Amino acid sequence: MAPLRFSKLTSLLVLLAAGCAASPPSSGSGGKPGSGGTSSSGGSVGTGGQATGGASATGGASVGSGGTVGTGGTGSGGASSSGSGGAATTGSGGSVSATGGASASGGAAGTTASGGAAGGTTGSGGGGGAGAGGCGTALFCDDFESYTAGAAPNGRWTTQLNGGTVTVDDTQKHSGTKSVKFTTQSKSGTKTAFMKLMGTPLFPLDGNVFYGRMMFQLQAGPTTSVHWTFIQAGGVVPNVTPSYHAVYRYGGQMPVTQGSTFLGTQLMASYDTPDSYPGASAGIGPSSDCYQQSNMVVAPMGTGTWSCVEWKFDGPNNALQIWLDSKPIPELTVMGHSMGCVNQSASYTWLSPTFADLELGWESYQQDDARTIWIDDVVVSKSPIGCP
Repeated sequence: MAPLRFSKLTSLLVLLAAGCAASPPSSGSGGKPGSGGTSSSGGSVGTGGQATGGASATGGASVGSGGTVGTGGTGSGGASSSGSGGAATTGSGGSVSATGGASASGGAAGTTASGGAAGGTTGSGGGGGAGAGGCGTALFCDDFESYTAGAAPNGRWTTQLNGGTVTVDDTQKHSGTKSVKFTTQSKSGTKTAFMKLMGTPLFPLDGNVFYGRMMFQLQAGPTTSVHWTFIQAGGVVPNVTPSYHAVYRYGGQMPVTQGSTFLGTQLMASYDTPDSYPGASAGIGPSSDCYQQSNMVVAPMGTGTWSCVEWKFDGPNNALQIWLDSKPIPELTVMGHSMGCVNQSASYTWLSPTFADLELGWESYQQDDARTIWIDDVVVSKSPIGCP
């Protein structure tokens, strides 16, 4: 995959939002991991304020001037395709922006099924068992207890590596005694440490819609404008000629700071059409590189800090939605299009693929330090799951 870049963020205090409340997306816009993010420079963010921005051509970082955002207001900012950028800073005396909020539309939080003994299987080809619950009628779940520590998870899982490693680890765990550890090297360009589910009996999915959930522990996030991914699902876009692949992603970019204190990396949705890159498949399909930024909601980090993330990928509606620690992140609900694309207009449709795989772990696209993330208690379902 070609490097995907976004602008640097100059924003304010972040209030960590969470989202496992399992309600379906109603509206929004989506995109792929494109170059360019948004930022508002200086000022304080009022309740409900959100930075927005467009895409820029590849090159140097570009930051639009935002100023102070009033209640419900929006600071506008330019996007940058540059992989470099400074940390977002908080204006002095700035107020904390509200995050989370009500889910886009209806639907109560999913309930967590009790039971599911470790080591058992669930649904069509479960892995190591339910672990922290949530298996119920799930299509797949795995708590990684059945695998050998120090080796890669096997069975239904395969690994995708580029300057990274994937191993079952018995030093960190959310439930049971094991999790999966993903590490990438300190280097430039794309670094990948993914574990992948693909093919039958999980894919293709009836209706091309699914929910997912995992527990994760990110040791530390990038302190520069590095675009990274920890959840992605892809496949071939149907009913187009010539056919090409597309990928829905959740991850982050843009560091957020308060003064000199690094608060974390802002979460982001993105959309990619990797066959369009020169040399990938002779440039087949449109070049997209689209993005949807959160309103300064950062990925939790720190050894020993486990967080719950849940997502919904909805093919028929070209939609995706995410929850963090039992709360939705409404600004990362995407339906059809997003706040911007690097190589297309903001109205460009994130055409969903027929999902053929799910990849979890860590991938980044610019120069970065070594990264480590642990994942545990993975569930894939046709209905909302909920956090343990």
